[in-house]
Amino acid sequence: MKLKRILTASLMAVIATAMMFSINAANAAGTYNISCKNNAYGMQLGSDYTSAAYVYDATTSGITDATLADQYTIRGLTGSYVGSDCLYSGAGDTNGTAVVAGDVARLAINAIVGAVSNRIDMAYAAQNSGASATGLSFTTQADGFSMSANKIIGGLSIWADMGNSGFENTQSFTNVRLDSMNFDGDASSYSLGVDKAFGKALVGVLISNLDTDLTTTFNSGTYKQDISTYGVYIAYKTGRFQIDLGTGTGDSDITTTRRDLGNDSVISGKTTADIEYSHARVAATFNRGRFTLVPSASYRTMDVDIAAFTDDRLNETGTITGDGFLFTAADASATGVTDDTVAARSVTSEAISLGMVLSANLGKLVPYIDFSYDSEDTTKAAYKIEASADGTTSETKATDYGNSMRIGGGLNFMLGSHITGGVRAGQVTGRDDWEENYMAGSISIGF
Repeated sequence: MKLKRILTASLMAVIATAMMFSINAANAAGTYNISCKNNAYGMQLGSDYTSAAYVYDATTSGITDATLADQYTIRGLTGSYVGSDCLYSGAGDTNGTAVVAGDVARLAINAIVGAVSNRIDMAYAAQNSGASATGLSFTTQADGFSMSANKIIGGLSIWADMGNSGFENTQSFTNVRLDSMNFDGDASSYSLGVDKAFGKALVGVLISNLDTDLTTTFNSGTYKQDISTYGVYIAYKTGRFQIDLGTGTGDSDITTTRRDLGNDSVISGKTTADIEYSHARVAATFNRGRFTLVPSASYRTMDVDIAAFTDDRLNETGTITGDGFLFTAADASATGVTDDTVAARSVTSEAISLGMVLSANLGKLVPYIDFSYDSEDTTKAAYKIEASADGTTSETKATDYGNSMRIGGGLNFMLGSHITGGVRAGQVTGRDDWEENYMAGSISIGF
């Protein structure tokens, strides 16, 4: 009997160790091709699935019930498990809201502030130029396509702004079952506003929308978020100095997918979020001949409160056959699949920016360079804790973004006294594990 126990233990160790190394196949289904949340999932030591995992204790040569601390492991072979595909996956078994929601909030507040700041700069440039429309804009923003029409009814102006950006978290990725925060996507935004000038002051209201479409590589899934907000803003400009601020609120719809690492089926989730934002900026204008220098300091923040929701796992539809030894055919009554409960989560993105725009007025053409330094505090990614260590320490920590620099430039132009426009491009650098680029064009039409 003692020899039989030793042989059995040796065979279990070989099988478990082999399965531990086999998890590197990122695109393959799990060891037994059943959901990671199948109610019967675990080490199989009987004729049916067991309701709880069991542990082989090499120190006593016996089999004991698993405790919370050592469940899913074989003592003496730390990290070995029959069916380990569902265990060594912190980020891979995490809903996308925990990883990308903070960065989406950052993109949203940047889009809103960019639209409002651009509009304010264009409005004051119109007053300074004496043109009936917007005149040339020496903007401190470089984020989209804009159109403005001034003095329509009772001194009211309407304006629109549209932009697009592409971004990527560049943490190295080798396997969905190994920790990484890698994802990429794009965001498109628009803002519509109405404002009115009262002497040197400008007061306006706006609605904004941001759509994001992400591929969440870390969990082999997708993330889509539609943010809608409405807000107010006010600005005041003297001969040299300008101050503006704004605030708003809104809501958001979020849909996510990810892969069940046990059977490769799609796990889907859907939730909503409440949003609040605010921003303020101080700028100064210095002219010397044809050149204009506009330094600025600004603050912006957005809070997103995501409601709790359920990640829906598909129920098993096929027959579970097992391997004929440690994992045999399942009792049909024990093969239900439990959905995942995703807790409510709040994320914030706030930043202080120091910016500078240098432009040259060449008549109908105004080339400029534009850069800013951002010190930010954006809620970093979080992910599930692994049931057991996967043997690697690389890329297991979520990036904590601290600062970045935006570098860009463009060319504004004027066609007659009623139409102005521009083209611009640039990128965000210095943000760890992050790439972001933009290209944009603008046009302003006055009536």
